Amino acid sequence: MASLCGTVRADRDQLDSRVRERTEALRLSEGRLSSLLSLSADWIWEQDANLQFTYVSDGFEAATGIRSSQMLGRSRVTGGSFHAPPEALAVYEACIEGRKAFRDFTYGLTRADGVQRFVRISGEPVFDEGGAFLGYRGVGRDVTQAALADLKVQELACFDSLTGLPNRNLFFTELDRAVARARRQGQGFAVCYIDLDRFKTINDTLGHAAGDELLQAMAGRLRGAVRETDVVARLGGDEFVVVLEGGGGAAEIRGVAQTILAAIGQPLTVQGCVLDVTGSIGIGMFPADGEDAATLLKHADAAMYLAKEGGKNNVQFYTAEQADLAARQFAMESELRSALVRGELFLHYQPKIDIASGAMRSVEALVRWAHPQRGLVMPGDFIGLAEECGLIVSIGRWVMQAACRQIRAWRSAGLAAPSVAVNLSARQFASDTLMEDLLDALTLYGIAASELEVELTESVLMVDPERASRVLDRMHAMGVPISIDDFGTGYSSLSYLKRVPAQTVKIDRSFILGLPKDKDDAAITQAVIAMAHSLGLVVVAEGVETDAQLQMLRRMGCDEAQGYLLGPPMSAADLALRLDPVTRPRTCPASRLTPAEPAPAGPPPAASTPPVYPPRSLHRAMSSKPRSKPSAARRTRNRCEAVWPGTSRRRHGRSASARSCRGRGRARCRCSA
Repeated sequence: MASLCGTVRADRDQLDSRVRERTEALRLSEGRLSSLLSLSADWIWEQDANLQFTYVSDGFEAATGIRSSQMLGRSRVTGGSFHAPPEALAVYEACIEGRKAFRDFTYGLTRADGVQRFVRISGEPVFDEGGAFLGYRGVGRDVTQAALADLKVQELACFDSLTGLPNRNLFFTELDRAVARARRQGQGFAVCYIDLDRFKTINDTLGHAAGDELLQAMAGRLRGAVRETDVVARLGGDEFVVVLEGGGGAAEIRGVAQTILAAIGQPLTVQGCVLDVTGSIGIGMFPADGEDAATLLKHADAAMYLAKEGGKNNVQFYTAEQADLAARQFAMESELRSALVRGELFLHYQPKIDIASGAMRSVEALVRWAHPQRGLVMPGDFIGLAEECGLIVSIGRWVMQAACRQIRAWRSAGLAAPSVAVNLSARQFASDTLMEDLLDALTLYGIAASELEVELTESVLMVDPERASRVLDRMHAMGVPISIDDFGTGYSSLSYLKRVPAQTVKIDRSFILGLPKDKDDAAITQAVIAMAHSLGLVVVAEGVETDAQLQMLRRMGCDEAQGYLLGPPMSAADLALRLDPVTRPRTCPASRLTPAEPAPAGPPPAASTPPVYPPRSLHRAMSSKPRSKPSAARRTRNRCEAVWPGTSRRRHGRSASARSCRGRGRARCRCSA
């Protein structure tokens, strides 16, 4: 018995020793694990069969700021503080339902102080020996920095960095979803394509910083003009798009579009300039105008271009007829880009006549397009398009060079070439290369600066008055004549006009049209003439088409006139027939007399063609007193002859008068030409 008791005691002591050893080993192991966990960003967690946390290590609190004890007895961070991508959340919940392991489920949570954190967890189910589900256990890690970096990358890929709106990529994703929803629900929706009018002019004139500020302001206005559920995106440049879901009718959609236009049109101050911005909106309806995202957007874009063609600042719905017109406009833009290269542009010249003497003072260069299929295209049909697509600067540069080239061609033909006026558009005037282009054209063809006049409208000058003053002062210093075109239709600021180094003011044709019957037009015209003369400016009346208009302008003291009564726009060859021969060498400043290339072939010498005279009615209109018709005997007695260089003796066949002959004879006769 004693021996047995000793054996039992020995076994017990041995067992106790083993238990103590195992316990110490477990303690040391737990200590090592605890130490490692304290050094790691990871934490461990356990859940029971009800998916409630039974254990969360201290690392969770260090990473998230939420105490571990707060998680015990809860299934997860619930409510609005928990958020995860829908696709990832669906995969995670499917694993939980199927009692399967999951890996790297990332979700965000918002602490009580508003700080957002992101965690990534992995877990595996726990079963007893009988296969009964006991719960989950796993690890977690703080991935806030990595998640925020991923969100930034996604933001750059899906959102416009300037305005914060969805970009083209994200917009097409949202539009595809809208199409899918509309098909499931059997409803329609609208896509509004929005383009800001004249944005390129503002951007080129005030600079890219001002343009960016404008785009940011417009993005905020668009966002505020529609519902929070409506998609507003920026496709690029000054183009925005809005998706209006809800199945509203055309009248309701038009009302929303008008609200958007009203929001855009509110005055906006950018860098000290008050801008009145407008927009053009084209609308495509699903499914009538397209059953897929690409077609729908394409048709909305086509409708937007029609809104611009309709005068801008309006709304247009897509129709098949409109689409055909938009396609033609697009084709014209492409053809216009090639017109410069193919040499399809040319100039016509319209005389400016001295009202008192009837002499031609100068001409205005007017661009035309000889389209290979459409024939002659007038500037009103393509200049606006050139302004929109950015070709106006290249066309304006070509016009200056062509005008200088023609002046030299007339001079090379022995003719007294008149000065030529060219029009500068707003975008060309705002171009940084304007002065360089002007000087290059003068130098290339050896033309004096005084022979090339520039015409600008008041609105062009008032976009950026300070810059305009600097540019005009440089032109004036070069000796380039400056003319204010369409005066009276813009700002008509006298205080600004007196600071502009202009020599000429052109009265807009809209005031001449009503003369002499319209008292208001007469009063405005008389006031402009008096004001201009008080400032030492020459006054030119545009659009003179009747004798009555010309006579009234003469009585008002207007200096020059331009219009179909005095001479329509004509080719360089036709104008050459009206030019006098050079009687003495013309001289130009040395800096302008070195041509860079040989002179192109000009029109045939004037001596090889008979002279062409203005109609007799024009000279009668120029005269302040009516002239009686001379008798047949007097006409016979006063017939004169002149010898033309290189031709036989030719009779004028016109009666004598107090006016000098405009022919090209060696000796001047006193005939009515």
